Amino acid sequence: MPVKRITAQRLNAWIALAGQTSVAVRATVRTLIATTLPNCIVRFATVEATPAPVLATGSHDSLPLTHPGSISHSARGTKTGRPVPASASPAPLHLLHPAAVNEPERAPSVATEATLAAVDFVAQVDASLRFCYVSAGSIEFLGYHRDYLSSLTLHELVPSHEIDELDALVARAQQSGKLETATLHLLKSLTTPILVELRILATHAPDLPGFALAAFEVSQWRDREAALRHALNHDSLTGLENLTALKSALDAAQAEAIHTHTHAALLLVDIDDFQRINRALGYDAGDDMLRETARRIQHAARAGERVTRVASDEFAVLFSAGTSAEAATAAEDVARRVLSAIAQPYRYRGQHTHLSASIGAAIFPDEIEQDSSSLLRMADHALAQAKTSGGNIVVFHVPDDDPRNAERLNLEADLYEGVRNGEFSLHFQPITQSRGGGVVGVEALIRWQHPVHGLVPPTAFIPLAESIGLINYLGNWVLKAACMQLVQWDSEGFVLDYVSVNVSPQQFRDKRFTQNVKEALQLTGLDPSRLVFEITESLLMHDPEEATRLLETLAALGIAFAVDDFGTGYSSLSYLQRFPLSKLKIDRSFIENLLTSRNNQAIVAAVVGLAKSLGLELVAEGVETQAQRELLIEMGCDQIQGWLISKALPAGDLMRCFQDKTLFLQAPL
Repeated sequence: MPVKRITAQRLNAWIALAGQTSVAVRATVRTLIATTLPNCIVRFATVEATPAPVLATGSHDSLPLTHPGSISHSARGTKTGRPVPASASPAPLHLLHPAAVNEPERAPSVATEATLAAVDFVAQVDASLRFCYVSAGSIEFLGYHRDYLSSLTLHELVPSHEIDELDALVARAQQSGKLETATLHLLKSLTTPILVELRILATHAPDLPGFALAAFEVSQWRDREAALRHALNHDSLTGLENLTALKSALDAAQAEAIHTHTHAALLLVDIDDFQRINRALGYDAGDDMLRETARRIQHAARAGERVTRVASDEFAVLFSAGTSAEAATAAEDVARRVLSAIAQPYRYRGQHTHLSASIGAAIFPDEIEQDSSSLLRMADHALAQAKTSGGNIVVFHVPDDDPRNAERLNLEADLYEGVRNGEFSLHFQPITQSRGGGVVGVEALIRWQHPVHGLVPPTAFIPLAESIGLINYLGNWVLKAACMQLVQWDSEGFVLDYVSVNVSPQQFRDKRFTQNVKEALQLTGLDPSRLVFEITESLLMHDPEEATRLLETLAALGIAFAVDDFGTGYSSLSYLQRFPLSKLKIDRSFIENLLTSRNNQAIVAAVVGLAKSLGLELVAEGVETQAQRELLIEMGCDQIQGWLISKALPAGDLMRCFQDKTLFLQAPL
């Protein structure tokens, strides 16, 4: 844009305006800086300038704006078309530029200039957006001479395609009376756009209505933001988009499928036994092959097929299709191309290696769950099935319409709620001497009183509690409650030899289990010799070394151990000598047909003989008839437990059985 000559008459008019409104300008700039930089104090120096000589029209002398604080404006019309006020004669100019100072005010002015320098662009414009004040730092920031800038309006510093946005910003500031912000470009030297955050505050001084401006360059911020966004959404090893980006893409793809009545498909690709590469060739080789795998999958993908790296050796391909059948056909084609690409030999430092992959595929929406389903969850479920099937295979997710899955999910939520609401209690089933019939101990059994479904059987919620991680909490509660109940019965005169508590494998493997046991004994004051832990054969054989260490630690406290459901687990009996055990409990499945099955009779007789030879007490579970009891006595079984004696009862009901003489305690030896 050519610089237009400024006539002396127009120059004198703007000098007069500046002199008349200098106080208002200074007040406005203070307000703007205080809003933008609240911790800064703005001070300005004022000196009297010599009246500028009037330049005759057509004179070739340069414009007398050599003083740093001089401000000149042309009468050039702005885009708003507002006229420019004029004055016949110049007035003394109150210098607004903080660099123009007298000697006494020099230090404050330097501080002021430092304050203004913290903002890239600071200016005051009138209602027509003509510049009335511009800081020295702003002049340097924009790359204009001061006299030329005074001939421009704010509109001319903004690219033409952003003028509407600027006008909207000005209108908002005028209407709200508050600081308004927009991100747009200012033209440096009328050529180079600089991205800034422009802040505008309307000023309503009687002698200077207009706007105070401040701007901060945000180009570097945007570049840094873009770099951070790229790092957040991309994998550093392969350069592919990562799981974060995939989740956003999945949400968008599913929403689009619902809106347009189309389908989206997702393939999860997992390298089979990839860890063998790291073990055999090292992690550098593994990284190299992952990069190569990413390259191959990208090369195999076609337009519209989005490839991401989900995890260490897991990739994903997302795409859209029309009908469900078209999506399935396309998914098969993509899977074939990916498997073929991965099957090609890899070469690392001269050594050839072969990889294979398992693929789980899912289509959204499916036929059963419709728009409530999740592509990632469905594909992950299909991938797990592919891995279970041996790998190097494609498995499609099959919609599941089994209502038991929904029931299980509801029961899981109810289980958490039951724990919070204390809906669990203990029942106790008596264990008696087989000959005398006196009660020697009880087995503590947890019960869940559901507020809607009533009493929920343990077989329904114990496996669920194990799968969702609540079994440790429930097991520790049962341990403390059982010990406390035995101590309470002691105080009421009903002294039992022991209480047995079932220990789940998860609870047994918890590193805090030993400490939890000690805390329960210390809390209740129960003699450890009166506590029996019922454990399974599979629990013992999962990690025999660790089981031996833990059992010996607890046995040293005096706690006894019984093998529950004996005969249904491992065929090897060597563990009976290895672990410090006290009791064997014959599983109820052998007692049920004891009278009619010769095989069951032979098994029970063998177990009785084994227990006797090892010095272990034998307890028969599930005894329901007197004939079963008599046969067990004849075989030499020590103790029995079952409905023939009593079902599991709450503590109060069990005590009433003793009081009513329905049950009696075994006389102490």
